[in-house]
Amino acid sequence: MRISILCFLLLQVCLCHAQKVDLNGVRKNFNQGVKNKELCERYHDQLQEGARTPIEKGYKAAFHMFMAKHTSNPIKKMSYFKNAKNMLEDVIEANPQEVELRFIRLCIQYYSPKYLGYHSDVEKDKTFVMNNLHKMSDKQAKQLIFNYLDGANMYTDSELALLGR
Repeated sequence: MRISILCFLLLQVCLCHAQKVDLNGVRKNFNQGVKNKELCERYHDQLQEGARTPIEKGYKAAFHMFMAKHTSNPIKKMSYFKNAKNMLEDVIEANPQEVELRFIRLCIQYYSPKYLGYHSDVEKDKTFVMNNLHKMSDKQAKQLIFNYLDGANMYTDSELALLGR
């Protein structure tokens, strides 16, 4: 009897500590992670604890990278950047056809400072997202991505037409 009660209590503690990732919130606030330290820390912590799917792991890497913007310590900045880069590359390598992951990397590489040398996949990801966004089954995520890219000035008008089909 005592063992079953103990097991039940341990299970409850584990369930309480497991955070569910608010993926829609993460997506909606993706472009704010670099600008807003509080928001970045909140999603960073949530994703560190709860990221399970490849998409969640991609955003985990992105918000980890955004943390570099919110620290003044140059060693921490570089550590955040390198760790996040490796996380993102690993999840993309395991899921190369996942449009949302390629979108995340495109945005990060497009806006990363040139001296970091993390720009080699911009054109490849830009083309991949343009040719595959219409295949996404999650219509809400697809629209958020399109809206973000529409305002980012990465694509020409004709490319945006293809992107928005």
